Amino acid sequence: MPQILIEESDKKPTDKPPVGNQDFDNLVEATYEMAKKILPFLARRKIPLTPDNYRIFYDYFLLLKPDLGKKIDDLLANNCRFSPDISEELFRDFYQPEEFQFASVEKVSERLSHISEAIHKNLGATLDDTFRFRDILTETVNQINLAQPGEQNLKLLVDNLLDETVSALSSQSDLASHMEKTRQLIASLTSELKDQARLANIDELTQLFNRRYFGRRLSHILAEGGDDLVLSVIIFDLDRFKAINDTWGHNIGDKVLALCAKIIKSNAGENYMAVRFGGEEFLLLCPGLGREETLALAETIRGQVESTAITFRGKPIKVSISCGLTQRQPGDSEEDFVARADQALYLAKEAGRNQVRVL
Repeated sequence: MPQILIEESDKKPTDKPPVGNQDFDNLVEATYEMAKKILPFLARRKIPLTPDNYRIFYDYFLLLKPDLGKKIDDLLANNCRFSPDISEELFRDFYQPEEFQFASVEKVSERLSHISEAIHKNLGATLDDTFRFRDILTETVNQINLAQPGEQNLKLLVDNLLDETVSALSSQSDLASHMEKTRQLIASLTSELKDQARLANIDELTQLFNRRYFGRRLSHILAEGGDDLVLSVIIFDLDRFKAINDTWGHNIGDKVLALCAKIIKSNAGENYMAVRFGGEEFLLLCPGLGREETLALAETIRGQVESTAITFRGKPIKVSISCGLTQRQPGDSEEDFVARADQALYLAKEAGRNQVRVL
C-alpha cells in the first residue's frame, strides 16, 4: 500500500477548543487557531473548502470520530481525490441524515395533492349545479312563453331572474378560471416537491437509489415481511477501480461507474432495487428471489460487465466486477444481512476477483 509522508504541520492536534465554563474570548481564539491549522491542510491536499468538508476535517483533526479518522487516513494514504462524491459518502456514513426534512417534503406534497383534488372536485360540482340551474330556468321561460297573455307579469319576473342567473354564471366562470389557474399552480408545486423528494433518494452520477434511501426501504421491508420473508441481496464492487482512475482519469472513472450502474439497473427491472452503496460499490436488493435465482442473476451481471467492450481513444479499458450475495435468514437484523453479503464480497476479492461468492 502506498505510504504517505506526514509533515509536521499535518499532524492532528489533540488539544480541543475550550468548552464548558471557558469564557467566550478564549473559545473564539481557539476556534480561529483551529481554522489556521485546517485551512492550509485542505489547501495542500487540494480538498475543496465546503461547509461539509470543513465539518468533516474539523472532527478529523480533533479526533472526535475515530471511525471517520481511520477512513480519512486510509483515503489520504491512497492519495484519494476528495471529489464531491467522496465528501458526500463520508458525510452520509458518519453523520446522521436529517430524515425529517425529506419526510416533511413528502408530507407537504401529499397534502397539496389532496388540496388540489378537493378544489377540482368542488369547483366541478359548483359549475355543474350552476349550469343545471340555468337549464332549468331556460326551460321554465320557454314554458311561460307559451302561457296566456294575462300571465305576462310572471314572465317578466322570471326573465329578470334568468338575467340574474346569467350574470351570476358569468361571475362564477371568472371564479372558475381563477380557481383552475390556482389548481394548476398547486399541481405544478406538487410535482416539483415530488421531484425534490425523488432526487433526495437518488445518486446523481448513476441514477440509482442512494444508501440513505436503501436503509429506510430495507427497514420497512424487514418490519413488514416477518420470519417467512424471502429476501436476497447482492453487493458488487468494481475490481481495481483506483487503477482505472489513476490510469485514465476520474472523468473516465465516472463513466465506467455509470455504465456498470446501467447494467445493474437493466437487470433489476421493476422488481428489484438497485443502489449505489458507496464509491465503486453497488447493491441489488431482491425481494422474493431465492438463493439459486440470485446466484444466476449475479453471474449474469458479472458476465455482462466483463464482456462489455470499453475503449478510450482507441485503447481498451478492462473492467470486471466482484459479487457477494446472501439470503435473509430468520432473526437477521439489517446489519447482519448486509454484513454477510459484504463478507461474501470479501471472499470473492480474496479468491481473485471477477467472481461471485455466496454466504
